[in-house]
Amino acid sequence: MSIYDQAFYEDLKYTDEEALDFDTGESIEHWVRLYWDSLMTLDEYEAKKPYSKPQVLVFEPVPKEIIQICEE
Repeated sequence: MSIYDQAFYEDLKYTDEEALDFDTGESIEHWVRLYWDSLMTLDEYEAKKPYSKPQVLVFEPVPKEIIQICEE
């Protein structure tokens, strides 16, 4: 969210007073660097298992016929 907030501020800081509320105090480059540094490969993820109950977000329709519910 900080990347979007800072981008909004940078784009509108001279034309929209509301943009002042979105200034994070850091550059977009700073936030993008933090984001990229936080990424990991699938192998790294499987080795670390950083989340006890991971979730998957799907932003496209999924046919109900292919959805399965699994219980632990």
